Amino acid sequence: MNIKHHALMGFALLPMFAHAGLAEHGGISGEISLIGGVVSTDSNLSTGGEATKNSPLNRSGNRETDSIFGPLGSVAFTWGAGLNHQVFAGTTREDIAVGTIALEIGYKYEFASGTQVTAAYLPTVVSEEVWANPYLTDTARSETDKSGNAYRLQVSRIGGSPLSLDFAYAQTEIDNEQSGTSSFSPTEQNQLAREGDSFYTKASYRQFLGRGLGVAPAVVYINHDADGDAMSYQSIGGELSYFSFAGRNKIVLTGKYHVRDYDAIHPVFEATREDKEYGAFLAYEYGEIFGLDSLSFISLAGYSNIDSNIDFYNASQYLFSLGVSYKF
Repeated sequence: MNIKHHALMGFALLPMFAHAGLAEHGGISGEISLIGGVVSTDSNLSTGGEATKNSPLNRSGNRETDSIFGPLGSVAFTWGAGLNHQVFAGTTREDIAVGTIALEIGYKYEFASGTQVTAAYLPTVVSEEVWANPYLTDTARSETDKSGNAYRLQVSRIGGSPLSLDFAYAQTEIDNEQSGTSSFSPTEQNQLAREGDSFYTKASYRQFLGRGLGVAPAVVYINHDADGDAMSYQSIGGELSYFSFAGRNKIVLTGKYHVRDYDAIHPVFEATREDKEYGAFLAYEYGEIFGLDSLSFISLAGYSNIDSNIDFYNASQYLFSLGVSYKF
């Protein structure tokens, strides 16, 4: 489980209401959030867990609980007669609310029809520490860097409708790939190579059920083409966000369910991996604290779980956080 993408999720809420232009005013705008909380993770792949795995390997990991603290934020510059041009950098509200934390740098344009097109570069979305050889037993595993680049194209509010499309492409590199080097043949090691390309597609539709109340269902498809066939997979899933905005209180509840099917038999466990991933995240924002329109209290509680036919890949994570957010 990717702590980078899940441990700091949800510290802002989806901007469910549209307004004319891409910002409330021209020039510089943005948001800074300061959050703190706890995250508890049970995953054999997390470098925050135990470095030494004892035989037998095919069993779930041990739970580790850590505190989290830090800032999040974004800044944008908006211009044009209809405030229809914008450049931005930071972590967007839309992504944070559904569990993705990544630096994004891009450009957004709004057509007269209401359609918004965004092109962005995400230099950190796949970056994290991983085990060089996750399958090493009875000896301490060493860490290495996972890095890469991602590029994104979003088409939102198509023709002024509630329909949006999100496309992304990412390249993944492992600095010191050693998967299977301890006791497997070169051919089997090649099957475990994790570097590769990922293609992401998401279609979502926002439906209002009343004033300040609605749902946003989505369908997500991912194709990960890794160098090793046992690491390549296709994933399809659904997500559903329920939102309620009443006065100073804003609540977004998001649930997801994804299934992943891998392409080849895993040489370590002699089975083709199949995963089911599900989770729920509750985000809450209370605005105008201390009488200031720009200052909000924010909180999130979440749970995410991976249930695999290979016990080694079972994982779960709990999260609770509190913080404040300042908009300018």
